[in-house]
Amino acid sequence: MKLLSTLATRIVKEVTHIVNEEIIVVDDSGIIMAASDEKRVGNFHEGAYKAVRKKEKLIISDQDVGRLKGVKAGLNLPIIFDHRAIGVIGITGKPEKVNHFGELIQRMTELIIQAAYTSERLASKYRGLETFVYEWVHLTQIDQDFLERGEILGISMFLPRVCAMYEVRAEELDAGDDRLIEKEVIEQIRLSFRDNPQDLVVRWGNGRFVLLKHFHEEDKSQLEHALYQCKQRIKREQGIDVFVGIGTTEKEPDKLHRSYHAARKALLVSKKKSTITFYNELTLDIALTEITEETRRIVVRKVLGEIANDNELLETLKAYIQHNCSIKETAKYLHIHINTLHYRLKRINELTGMPLKETENLVSFYLALSFLNELV
Repeated sequence: MKLLSTLATRIVKEVTHIVNEEIIVVDDSGIIMAASDEKRVGNFHEGAYKAVRKKEKLIISDQDVGRLKGVKAGLNLPIIFDHRAIGVIGITGKPEKVNHFGELIQRMTELIIQAAYTSERLASKYRGLETFVYEWVHLTQIDQDFLERGEILGISMFLPRVCAMYEVRAEELDAGDDRLIEKEVIEQIRLSFRDNPQDLVVRWGNGRFVLLKHFHEEDKSQLEHALYQCKQRIKREQGIDVFVGIGTTEKEPDKLHRSYHAARKALLVSKKKSTITFYNELTLDIALTEITEETRRIVVRKVLGEIANDNELLETLKAYIQHNCSIKETAKYLHIHINTLHYRLKRINELTGMPLKETENLVSFYLALSFLNELV
């Protein structure tokens, strides 16, 4: 492992919090990568170079300052990683003053590097997984090489799987740090499905995440419960709302693209209804997701006409349909007299030219109102 300048700078900042002395971090060739005194960055440090070569602590006295290039009195401690000296952390000051906490600083530095290395390996693993999953859900044919790539990543390619797609409510992303929000959400999803290593969770960009769940149809209630618990945990701990759409169950690896596309459609309905949505439970809603925005605008304009801008009549029409065309229940819900309701329904008929007693017209009104809500 090579020390990166960003990590060296982080080490300087962390150690400076512990000791009130000048700190430097030097690479394995003796070049100062980061320092409390930024003027020293890029200079050669002969003492650190010796410490790396010998893999031993080097104390630099006032006498050494005159004979060693680029040094100050203090302590040079080799940074050991995987039994190899990859650099040096230096503490400037009287040797007798800084020597007693040298071991603590050395150990702290090595722990920071170990944590960074582990984090980078994990991030690299997830990047590789994200690339593989992205390819997988878009392939309609899979060859042997692709199957072998999956096995190398530890994925059992022939397990039945279902694709679930999560999406953070857009307002949540607009209100905060996108990266931090996505990090918090994906950690919660991974936590919820950590018991099965064959459950794959990856980022999908723009506040979206994909879960490829090892799944059998008879386990649907368990999956629904797990998704609900995950959604509630994200809401409780991060204060973030997420939508979830679940695709079809596919038993062959070259059919997973069907589950992915089904999950995308189910997600659109989930965003509309604010519920966890399974593709297989949808009929009309799925058909409606296929209708283009331009077509939706045309339907709204042709069906609603003048009442599209009349909030009172729109509210009346919505309530009338929601209450199964019951005059009594609609009037009660709107807190108006039945005669007032009859007057409003008559106005809707007159302005649209579509009698509310005809089933075909009611369907048209239902669709137009649904599209209007999405276009607003």
